[in-house]
Amino acid sequence: MQDEEDELERRRRQVIESYKVVCICNKIRRGVIEKAIANGATTLDEIRRRTRAATGPCGAKRCGPVIAGMLRR
Repeated sequence: MQDEEDELERRRRQVIESYKVVCICNKIRRGVIEKAIANGATTLDEIRRRTRAATGPCGAKRCGPVIAGMLRR
């Protein structure tokens, strides 16, 4: 029973995390970037082309390091 509750809590946290905004300039959420990575994006440029993340006025200064970390995982 505890294992089921733990799994449910883990899934809830994943959903909440997927809605967090990574690219503030373009309002691109973590889940969108994760989906691009799952579909084969392996570089920041590929993420840019697929999602528009890291293309805003900050020049990826805010989201670039976060996206790079996501790509490393």
